[in-house]
Amino acid sequence: MQNEEFTSFVLSQRQRIEEALNKHLPVSAAPGAERLNEALSYAVFPGGKRLRPHMTLAAARLGGVTDHQALLLACAIEYIHTSSLVLDDLPSMDDADVRRNKPALHIEFGEGMAILTGVALLNQAYVLFASAASGTDNNGLQRLIHEAGDCIGSGGMIAGQATELALSGVPADAVVLVSRELKTRGLMRLMMVAGGVLADADHCDVDALGTFGECLGSAFQIYDDLGDMLGDRQLTGKSVGQDLRHLRPTAVRNISSEESRQLASEVIESGKTALARFGDREEAALLRSAADFIVAAMGLGVATSDGAPGPHP
Repeated sequence: MQNEEFTSFVLSQRQRIEEALNKHLPVSAAPGAERLNEALSYAVFPGGKRLRPHMTLAAARLGGVTDHQALLLACAIEYIHTSSLVLDDLPSMDDADVRRNKPALHIEFGEGMAILTGVALLNQAYVLFASAASGTDNNGLQRLIHEAGDCIGSGGMIAGQATELALSGVPADAVVLVSRELKTRGLMRLMMVAGGVLADADHCDVDALGTFGECLGSAFQIYDDLGDMLGDRQLTGKSVGQDLRHLRPTAVRNISSEESRQLASEVIESGKTALARFGDREEAALLRSAADFIVAAMGLGVATSDGAPGPHP
């Protein structure tokens, strides 16, 4: 599979993404907020594999925004993602103790500060959406806010998390398990369509990017479930065995690991077909290369030595 193109792109863009994430971190100048600022830095740095901001950067350019706008959107997506991890790890959610190979934020800073950190990062994402729209004269920002609300809210990530909580100890059919996937699919869709929506791009282009993102999200959920069931916390960088501990049904519980990987690969290949309308444009090639990279890294606990991202957050 041809994933070298995406690997090279990551290596060329990693430093500027890290610098932008640091620049736009929503630190507070208010007296007494020093602990919050420490928690924000702890949550975002050092990051995970940064797969999402790199893919957002490529997709946003494909959608028609400038490189500067794309970088702002990439930071917004990473803040949303990090916010979801902080909240997901809370005792009232997954009750996880490790994230990105260090103690989960609530272990280090307390539950109250973890909640504030998650909300601060989510709030900053909307600030960056507005900043990315500065100087535009279309209705892209309004569309982007609506899209983000759907992808993050009751039709996306929040709905998926609510479904996951409801599934603890309860049998679930395939339809309900698909609802649980919204936890992952929502953000993957948003990272793919944000640039096109902001640029007020052709609806068919946005739909194609959205389809690709949703397929990635479905594949990631399969991979994440498999990693939780079979993975090594030293390699995945987070707590494992959570689904079994919470008695949650998953799509991979009753099939082999090889069948799970094959299913995820097929879903990703299906998503790649949606990019056909973009032909051989450089950014579309990057996204296809990223998909190939994910498929290549679909083995449990794959670690990369060159700084390129793997599927784990």
